Amino acid sequence: MTTAPENLLVIADISSHHVAATVAALHPEHGEKVAAHKRVDCQWFDLSERGRVDAVAEAVRLACDSAGIEPWSVYLSHSDATVSSRIGTGWAAPGDELVLTGRERDYCLRRAREQATGADREMLDVIPIAWRLRSRDGEREVADPVGEKATHVTCEALLVSARRGHRDELHALAKGLKLELDAVIAQPVALYRGIAGKLRARGTQVVIDCGARHTAILVRRKDKLVHVEVHTFGGDDLTRRIAENLHVSLEKAEDLKREVDIGASFAAGVGAEGQQFIFSEIQERSALVLPAAACCADALNVFFKDRARDLRDHSHLGQQGQIHLVGRGANLGGLAVFLRDIFELPVVLGTGDRTRQPGEELDGLLTAGLVCWAGDHRRMQLAGRSAGFRKTASGLWSWLTKPMG
Repeated sequence: MTTAPENLLVIADISSHHVAATVAALHPEHGEKVAAHKRVDCQWFDLSERGRVDAVAEAVRLACDSAGIEPWSVYLSHSDATVSSRIGTGWAAPGDELVLTGRERDYCLRRAREQATGADREMLDVIPIAWRLRSRDGEREVADPVGEKATHVTCEALLVSARRGHRDELHALAKGLKLELDAVIAQPVALYRGIAGKLRARGTQVVIDCGARHTAILVRRKDKLVHVEVHTFGGDDLTRRIAENLHVSLEKAEDLKREVDIGASFAAGVGAEGQQFIFSEIQERSALVLPAAACCADALNVFFKDRARDLRDHSHLGQQGQIHLVGRGANLGGLAVFLRDIFELPVVLGTGDRTRQPGEELDGLLTAGLVCWAGDHRRMQLAGRSAGFRKTASGLWSWLTKPMG
């Protein structure tokens, strides 16, 4: 792969059951292009510290070997249940009415980023939601302040944070890989970048990613990401609940979970405790499916009703819009109808592409979003270095041409 090192992106994405590595190249006209994508299956939370380094190293090695490159640095993304968001503001006040530049824009975002997050939180990302300007003509909202005339500019931004120490853990992981850490990417933000272009512009769009250990909920309104939350609840919790309630092994509980239809459990009137069945050995499996569905339905009912209530209380749910259900949990029988009744919005599996399974589609959406985020970050880095070089060169020229005396 004959691409300049500064235009190469190496990204490792860590989930509960696998590590994926992607190599992409920046192009000045065509954006980013994926050159290789490899995945290593593992039980991440069961691995030792050394085992985690080895799993990521193997995924990165496979992807880089396939692309024919040697990695020097890496972007890391890790699904973490402590990721959440809140709205913050930043501002700049030039005083006189001036044409705003990227400097004022960056100052607003920096001010928003530096808002107090609490001793136990650290900032991962700052995403502009709205820009408001004040000038002699009054106040107005703009898509981008650069090039506009104003005496005061305010940015309303989504502040995405995680537990303190999250970055340090990923820095240590990169050090174990013997690579520089380019940046930490919040996985829900990457998912949004990947799916945003496939969401309807009208109404409130809610993306629910049901994973093995975590469930992420994203809300878009007026073409802007306005809310992110991640919870420690997923398919593994349902498996454990089935195993405990029905007194079966985790392996058998996982198999039962793949057969359940949570809508059928309520239609049949089965309670959360299940019922006793007397069947032959051949019919035993069928006898367990309905109680297993009731176990799942009970847990999902409590979890998602709480989420829907919180979203309504914070005005994140509107009367118009859609729920986009992605992730492997989307394959759970009856879940789409279940969520429709709770959120009172139509539910679409994935992006609505009927030729693809929501779980399989998630990998592509997440990879695309990670590459887009990393590409934007690298371009900003390169632009900053170029600006710094021009400033240094300009200063050197001024010194050289300054009259002596």
